[in-house]
Amino acid sequence: MRIRSIAKKIISKSPSLYSSIHSQNFERTHKQDFSKAKDKEKFFLSEIQQNGFTVIPEFFDTDFCNSCIKDLDWMFENKKEFVHTQSDLRIFGAEDLSENIFKFGNNELFNNLANIYNSTPTSNAFTLANKIFDSNEEFGSGGSWHRDSIFRQFKAIVYLNDVDENNGPFEVIMNSHTPKQIKKDEKSANYESMQSRFNTEEVNTLVKQNPERLKTLTGKAGTVILVDTSVIHRGIPLKQGTRYALTNYYFENSQINSHLIEHFSPIVSPEKVLQMGLN
Repeated sequence: MRIRSIAKKIISKSPSLYSSIHSQNFERTHKQDFSKAKDKEKFFLSEIQQNGFTVIPEFFDTDFCNSCIKDLDWMFENKKEFVHTQSDLRIFGAEDLSENIFKFGNNELFNNLANIYNSTPTSNAFTLANKIFDSNEEFGSGGSWHRDSIFRQFKAIVYLNDVDENNGPFEVIMNSHTPKQIKKDEKSANYESMQSRFNTEEVNTLVKQNPERLKTLTGKAGTVILVDTSVIHRGIPLKQGTRYALTNYYFENSQINSHLIEHFSPIVSPEKVLQMGLN
């Protein structure tokens, strides 16, 4: 209890110090080592480590993508008890409703990369099936600019249809995920330590200082984005058309618990997810 009390005092008096301590502890206990990875894996891992993401054009063929789209439309119509309605339609755990999505959720390459990158036993807790369409919403998929965590958070995303600037591409602020750069950005954009949501003005400040950091990730159907979502990112609001996508949510096994289930509820198979936390 005394340790918690001390931690609370540090947070209240110096959030930046608290963030720094936790970042140092995290890096110490999650030291990355890519030496045993295959050459192709090393390339992807280094890209993510340096930039926060890597893109693999047309990793899946159009037949696979079209089959997944068909499955998505079916489940949004027939499995409404699992549908989250935000600025888009979402189902967490869609791999348990579709053999096609199951193949994406259990992709061996992505699983290996997640485990190497996180430097600790990691599992795809569930696959998100996502459909977003032009509805005059202020924000795109996932809401406003944000980061999922201050610490590493690995995801694999696949576009199931062609995505251009008009139908909600994924957008990132490159290299906004490393502890060193986070500190620099906090000072230059004047946002708070451990801040996870960002308004347009704060992001524009970073972009004006270095426009090359803003990356809009368009791609053909089947294009995969591997990303550390501790980078600042968003889905661009749709101007027209529809975007279908799948996202694997990889978590450290130690993070998979009832609180995670509650946060993302409803999930198709919560018992299966909880079991991963025991491995």
